[in-house]
Amino acid sequence: MKTKNILSILICSLLLGGGILAALMTFKQNKNLISAHHAVQPLITKSASKKLLTVDVSQSKIFKERLVIDRLIHQSGFSGSALIISHGKVILSKGYYLSNLRSKKYNQPLTAYYIGSITKSVTAIAYMQMQERGWIHLNDTVSKFYPYFPNGNRISMLDLLCHMSGLRDVPETTQPMTRDEVVQTIERHSERLASRPGTVWHYSDTNYALLAAILDRVVQKNDHESLHDYIRQFIFQRAGMLHSGFGDEMLHYAYPSTGYVFQDEHAFVERIPSFTQLIGCGDVYATSWDLYLFDRTIAHATIISRTSRQQILSRHFPGVSYSCGWYINRKGWGANTYSSHGVLGGWNGSNAFTKDKQNYIILLSNVNTPRVQFSKLNRTIFHILRSNSHH
Repeated sequence: MKTKNILSILICSLLLGGGILAALMTFKQNKNLISAHHAVQPLITKSASKKLLTVDVSQSKIFKERLVIDRLIHQSGFSGSALIISHGKVILSKGYYLSNLRSKKYNQPLTAYYIGSITKSVTAIAYMQMQERGWIHLNDTVSKFYPYFPNGNRISMLDLLCHMSGLRDVPETTQPMTRDEVVQTIERHSERLASRPGTVWHYSDTNYALLAAILDRVVQKNDHESLHDYIRQFIFQRAGMLHSGFGDEMLHYAYPSTGYVFQDEHAFVERIPSFTQLIGCGDVYATSWDLYLFDRTIAHATIISRTSRQQILSRHFPGVSYSCGWYINRKGWGANTYSSHGVLGGWNGSNAFTKDKQNYIILLSNVNTPRVQFSKLNRTIFHILRSNSHH
């Protein structure tokens, strides 16, 4: 191998781990090693040489992927934190642009974001855990928990989990509400169902707000605590999600983000509904790494059983790709994937992984703009990762 090639590999691999300065310092310290290459060469066995070459090639692939994906995300106008993991290797973990326009603070891997409807996948895990304890069942109806709920004897937990309840949308306001006031509001809008339960898919926060209210009652009956307390203990803590929480708690987090909506090249902060009305459907904040840890608990069934994982990631209604907080093979988001998408005010994010449990893409943004197409980003990045396997 020529000295020039050794020098290129050394500098390239060091750039990946420590930057230009580290590479130059290391090169200076090892200049004698490079000049003595031919003397050392006989001591390197064939198998060791092959292993070193494999490592170099693998690192080179990751470096190239990182450059391509980084350029793709940057050019899309994405503002937020991106985490890309493939076959157990971190391909990219980076923040883009500002987390707050006034303070000029930048987004970074530890920046927290409201995850909007991705919250539904957390609520679904809480449901599955309670089902495993025998506290609740998929065929239980709403009337079991709220006896006077209109048509409650026709709407099952599975209907709520999959947006098949026939419930109408309920406008979300900035008015704080108790759990039961949220349910009463849903009741007033549900005197007449939009469709017969189990027949028409209609995505609505109403389904998960009602489901979360029911789970809150179930937890209080069995454990004498709130749904939020339950999720902290049995999901966040067990998954290692140390930088996740609920609602206004994010304001006290070390690295919060401010959500901005862009219109006509102008950014403004949009008022969001009261988090008390977003229970179970949009009141969680998290970091990109925490969502990856959450995904792994689902993919590898570590905080739920394999049976529960199968129920979460399977289609329950013909022609419906949504199940328990996740889209299964959502059109335009990449083949053989599970994905979740959430928007709240200026926050916009996606969370997705492949069915083989090898590729994970978490994109959490604090800028809501039509320019950034999350479906296209996910589809393209998954294609790049599959084209360059890292076994």
